[in-house]
Order: sequence, then C-alpha cells, then structure tokens
Amino acid sequence: MKKVISYILLVLVSTMLHAQEKLSLQQAVSIGLEKNLNIKISEKAVEQTTNDYEKSVGAFLPQVSITAGKSFSNTNVRQQFVNDDSPREINGAKSNTLDVSPNLRWTIFNGLGMFHTRDRIAETMGLAEDDLKIQIENTIAQISTAYYRLVLEKERLRVLEEALKLSADRVELAKTRYEVGKTSKLDYLQAQVDYNADQSNVLNQKEVVFNAQVDLNRLMGTGLDAQYETDANFSANESLQIESLLASAQLNNPGLLRAQRNREIAYLQSKEIGAERFPQLSLNFGYNFNDRNSDAGFLISNTSKGINYGITASWNILNGFDVKRRMQNAQIQIETRELEIENMKLQLESDLRKAFINYQNSIALRALEEQNFSIAEENYDIALERYKLGNATPLEIREAQINFVQAELRKIQASFSVKVQEIELNRLAGNNLQ
Repeated sequence: MKKVISYILLVLVSTMLHAQEKLSLQQAVSIGLEKNLNIKISEKAVEQTTNDYEKSVGAFLPQVSITAGKSFSNTNVRQQFVNDDSPREINGAKSNTLDVSPNLRWTIFNGLGMFHTRDRIAETMGLAEDDLKIQIENTIAQISTAYYRLVLEKERLRVLEEALKLSADRVELAKTRYEVGKTSKLDYLQAQVDYNADQSNVLNQKEVVFNAQVDLNRLMGTGLDAQYETDANFSANESLQIESLLASAQLNNPGLLRAQRNREIAYLQSKEIGAERFPQLSLNFGYNFNDRNSDAGFLISNTSKGINYGITASWNILNGFDVKRRMQNAQIQIETRELEIENMKLQLESDLRKAFINYQNSIALRALEEQNFSIAEENYDIALERYKLGNATPLEIREAQINFVQAELRKIQASFSVKVQEIELNRLAGNNLQ
C-alpha cells in the first residue's frame, strides 16, 4: 500500500503550513494522505495482517518442545526381603529424579488445510489493504470537498464584502444628497440600516470561513489554527460519461473489491473445514533422559536415556456431524457473499446514476446562474445611475443590490455543486486511486 500512496502523492509537503501560505488542492490532498489519522489507523491494520501472513509459514514447520522436571522426596521406608526375616527400616530416606524430554512433532499432511489457511490469511491481509484503499479514497474526496467548501465560503465572503462597499458608497451618496437637501433624512437613515445589515452578514460569514478552515485542517491532520490562501476557482471536468464511470466502478471501486475478497475468504474457510475430513499424518521424534537416585530400594541409582520416533495417523471418523454442519454453514456464507456483491453492484450503479444526473443538472444550473448574474449586474448598474439622478427610490436601489448579490452567490454555489458532484463521481468510480 505504500506504493499506492506514493503514486497518489504528486507533491509531498514536509513542513506545516504557515499563516496565509498559498495552498493548492494537490498540496492539501498530499498532506492529508501523509498525516490523516484515519489513514494511519488503517495502515496499522495492514501492518498487523501482513505480520500474520509472514508468520503463518510456521504452520508448515515442525513444532519443537522440551519438558524438564526435577523432583525430590523424603520418606520413611520399611523393607521386608524374601531371604531375610528381619525387616529393614530407613527413616528419612531421600530420593530425587531428573527427567528431560525434548520432542519434535511435524504435521506433514492434514488434508491441505495448512495451505488453505495460509491462503485465507493472505486474503485477510488483502482485505485490510482494501480497507486502506477505501479510507484513502474517502479521505481524498473529503479533503477535496472541504477544500472547495472553504473556497466557496471565501468567495461568499468576498461577495458580501463587495456588497458592504456598495452599501458604504450608498451611505455616502445618501448623506451628500441629504446635506444638499435633495432627499430626506429617512433615506439617509435607511442607507445606514442597510449598511449595518450588510456588515452583520460579513461578520457571520467570517465565522463560517473560520469553521470551514478548521474542518479542512482536521482532515489534513495539521494544526487546527493554520490559515492559508486557496485557489479561488472551481474548474471542473465537464466531460464525464456515465458509461465509462460505470465500467471503472466495476473494476476499481474499493468497496466492491472488498466484497469480492470477502467472498474468496468465505470460500477458503469452507476449504479449511473440508480438510478436516481427511486423515492427519505427523512425524514424531523425541529424546528422553531420566536419572533417579534413592536411599532405599534395590537400586540406589537408575539412569536411562534414548531416542524415540515414529509416525502418527489420526482420522476423525464421526464427531456428531459437526464438520458437515460447518460445511453447510460455510456454503451458506459463500452464497451470502455472492448476494452482497450483487447488491453492492446494484447500489453502486444506482448511486452513480443519481450522482451523474445531479452532475448534469448542476452544469445546466451553473450556466443559468451565470446568465442571471449578468442580468442582475446590468440591472444594478442601471438602478444605481437612476438613483444618482434622483429617478429611483432607496427601496429600488436596495432591491437591485440584493438581487445582484444573491445572483452572484447563486452562481458561486452552482459552480461549487458541479465540482462536488465531480468529486463524488470519481470516488464512486474508484478513479482517485488510478
């Protein structure tokens, strides 16, 4: 998986971002893939399953054990011999025994179960890698969305700040007209009220920008207080095709690949259980050393040592149909995994088709909002000139200003929606890892 991440990291950023430093989407994704904590957690899972697979070769090796013991006794003994009428008594007779037995056991056949187990562990390792791919895919999409969310909120702030400047100009104009007696104080006060409302909008939007910045920093795994400039555009790929997206999803979607691997694991588990129906053969080799010393008895000292070896065969003939039951359940599990794959394919296609419709509608809506913005801008310019000439009321100029600002905000929102739908389509199609 390190190769996958390295392939995605087009630019590695090794230092923390300073205040107001320029940050591109490419840099944001690179930092996130390097520092995001959820990715690090998934990498640890891969590391653990890789260790399990590498050590699973031990199932093919012999098992060696050693048993050693030293025992002592202190007893009172009364001995009666056949050719001696007088018994012999020994009080406090001591004895000790030393026993050392190293043993080797090597399973050479168990119905190929050890091979199926190692294959299953390999697939489990692959499952952890699939989880890492899913986490990377989701993180790329989350960071991309958060990045463009920050761009959106900053663009909104820019529009509101420009609206505030327009209101400030209107206040100055209304004040001048009031002072020369061309308008009433009411118009001047209304201009101040509108200016204060726009100032409130700017302050609220600054809070939204700050929160969007914190969300992006959290996904990137950097300091939450970092501030930086972003690219002020929503350039999107408008040439995506549903057929190519569906084809890519069938081959590259990490969730679907994970479901297919789960099916393979279920199949290997059934093979492991089936191996229990075959006999098991093991080679045995051992060595024994025994040394006994005693103050009583015919032998004061007795030492024995030697090797033992052989072959052991065991075959489970009947165990209450437990293997049969487990085999049936394993087959049911395989069929369940097959149904899960079909269900996921259907769900994936459904999500892609809905996201693609949203993508197309967002493109059309953006074109419409761009047209509306041009009209609203021209309308405001005309209303402003009429207001300067005294031919428009404060209500008319304010309404034209609001329409102008709202039209630009909708245009920005439409551009953001196109980009978000593009990000979602690429995530579903598994294109972020290509």
